[in-house]
Amino acid sequence: MDVSKTGGKAYDIQGSAVIRQTGGASPASPSVKSGGGRAMGPVDTVFLSEQASRALSVDLSAKAFSMGATASPELAAAVKDMDKIIPAMQRHGEEASRYMEKLSALARDKFGLGDNVSIMTSGAGNAMLDNLAKENGLEKPEIPEILKESGLLKDDSEADAQSRTGLLSLSVTAAGDPDFGKRMDLAFDRQAKVPADKQTLVALTNGDPATAGTSNSIKNGVLAGLTDLGAGDGASLFAITDGGKDGKATVAASIRSVGMNDRVDSSALDLLKMIGNYLPG
Repeated sequence: MDVSKTGGKAYDIQGSAVIRQTGGASPASPSVKSGGGRAMGPVDTVFLSEQASRALSVDLSAKAFSMGATASPELAAAVKDMDKIIPAMQRHGEEASRYMEKLSALARDKFGLGDNVSIMTSGAGNAMLDNLAKENGLEKPEIPEILKESGLLKDDSEADAQSRTGLLSLSVTAAGDPDFGKRMDLAFDRQAKVPADKQTLVALTNGDPATAGTSNSIKNGVLAGLTDLGAGDGASLFAITDGGKDGKATVAASIRSVGMNDRVDSSALDLLKMIGNYLPG
């Protein structure tokens, strides 16, 4: 299992795991695991918050200690209560790892995904997975108070629950897999209330005047920060709208596909409906 906590908030299920990432930024390309393929056994990788990363990168050398806390406030902050912080971090990491393992199995079952497909979520997508867990009796581990008080970790659940936009990204990240590099990013707008029977998948072609208005709506709208409109890597672009005229249609979601056009055609509308079903509120 590969569980990562980035500098903000996002869940990423890789193989049998979940990563949680900051909302608002365009999704990065999937990382490649070293060693030529998927590890044979579980591998726990934990990326901490920005504050935690700074704390763990503090110079703890003898020279730094000799200079004293006044010369190195970062050192003072890192050392304070370290006898309590380290065990709390270890316990929370173990609890979060077990939680993510169960959540990954649940998400795969609900979304009908194979073992070779990784999932990443951001913003309201995180809230969707949190709520999916809650509805199925999975209790999310609480962050220990000492980790919150020290600024090493913080709970972003409430911010995710209030987020207007979210991301669900599917990708094949295992080196050696014949589908390696294929990816589908679905960014959605919770305030775009498009009834299920009105949802329409629209293929967006660069330079095509017939879809230029919809492309501009995405480029200049709330989904812009989560949507890469570039056609690099042979990507194809899509939108899910209410079926209205180009430029006047309500855009419920934008989609960027690299090698997953068949999945977009067959399941994008169903994925958006499922996301809506599992969102809180």
